[in-house]
Amino acid sequence: MIPWLMLAQAAVLGAIGAVVAIMGLARRPFGDLVFGAAAFTLLTLVVQTVASIIAPIAGAGPSGDLLEYWTYLLTALVIPPAAVLWALVDKKGEWSTLVVGVGILACAVMVYRMHQIWFVQVA
Repeated sequence: MIPWLMLAQAAVLGAIGAVVAIMGLARRPFGDLVFGAAAFTLLTLVVQTVASIIAPIAGAGPSGDLLEYWTYLLTALVIPPAAVLWALVDKKGEWSTLVVGVGILACAVMVYRMHQIWFVQVA
């Protein structure tokens, strides 16, 4: 894993999530911008998944619990599609954009926690 990449990913997702959440609080409807933010979040998590598969094979495994790390990663992979599905079902609702924003913020926190498990936490 690349430490600065994980921290940058957490920071960027946190900023994107905050913007989308503020848009939701301002009652902006769910649209292409919000969908794109969720898609970008999912893309970064897929890249994280590929790197997480390759790193232990290359000999750079996590310092913490591998099961805990994968639980965080797989859960984070489910959040953006679930939030978008919620938003699409409730497209006329006033909270759909906020749900996606909070989901992206949750992914940012989970990526930061994954960083801690991989590099900081000692099993």
